[in-house]
Amino acid sequence: MRKLVIVLTVFILMRSINVSAQSLMNIKIDNVSISVPEGWSAQYTNSLTVFVLFSPIEENDSFQENANLTIEKLQVKCTEKEYLKACRGLISTMYSDFELVEEGNNYHVISGIFNGKDVMQLQFVSIKKNTAYIMTYTSDVDNFARYLDTFKSIQKTFKY
Repeated sequence: MRKLVIVLTVFILMRSINVSAQSLMNIKIDNVSISVPEGWSAQYTNSLTVFVLFSPIEENDSFQENANLTIEKLQVKCTEKEYLKACRGLISTMYSDFELVEEGNNYHVISGIFNGKDVMQLQFVSIKKNTAYIMTYTSDVDNFARYLDTFKSIQKTFKY
């Protein structure tokens, strides 16, 4: 019994060390903040797309996973789901082989070919005071599942 307690204690300590060892980089621009894992980089843009986040460059990787935040002032009142539906209408004209993979009340997963690349995107939308905050996470289709947890953990830190 004592050995079991020691093993469990060591296991719990190792898990807590691993969790706290992952450093986060905090990004704050105006009233928006987000945290990304160490190794990711951020590029500020002076446009509707406030910033672009880039995953670490990997050897023999043909696509650098990324995320971006776009802020849009809305002319009409709508829900997140209505906004996403309108986005799909526009995106489907820019992508060949466009497909809606999954949708929820404030997100969707889409795929298609854009600029000759087979990509998959996860988009989250939050609307506050007629302003839409759109977080778009993009990966090539082959690596999307590998980055999905990272995309979701970044999204959880988003504050506006």
